[in-house]
Amino acid sequence: MPSGRRFAFSQFELDLTRRRLIAAGEPVAISDRQLDILALLVARAGQIVAKDDLLQAGWKDVAVGDNSLEQAISSLRRVLGARSDGAGYIETVPRRGYRFIAVPVATTPAPSVAATPAAAPRLSPSFIGRADAFSRLHQAWDQARSGQRAVVWVAGEPGIGKTTLIEHFVKGLGDMACARG
Repeated sequence: MPSGRRFAFSQFELDLTRRRLIAAGEPVAISDRQLDILALLVARAGQIVAKDDLLQAGWKDVAVGDNSLEQAISSLRRVLGARSDGAGYIETVPRRGYRFIAVPVATTPAPSVAATPAAAPRLSPSFIGRADAFSRLHQAWDQARSGQRAVVWVAGEPGIGKTTLIEHFVKGLGDMACARG
């Protein structure tokens, strides 16, 4: 499957880099399994994709039957709806597999807000000795904004300023919700 690509068809965009389906500019709720199956169908648009290939794409090395695939295809059809000409996007080819009948167009990602790194706010004079940690938080934030998953741990002895570091960082993000736990 071509990773790192985007495909547009009708009002949809399939973003394989960020692993999401977008309809009319809004993300669509779709499972990872459905996304993997759709990605394979779109990558082989116009061709019959064998059931075994789709089962491998959706379930990797897990043994499941045709019924699981039929349910996943049915769910995908509900998510995608019908094309403007009334036809569906996924055609069943009896005893062989399925075919994606829309014509997807490979697109390049439009420059997004995430493509330009946010300017790091200036550190206040009372915020001393944390420039490296502050910079690393901004690098992780820019990575997350570009669609890459990241987990960041802020650890250290009690009283060294972990909370102050995070509060200063979040304050510089502007209108952003922050949850604590």
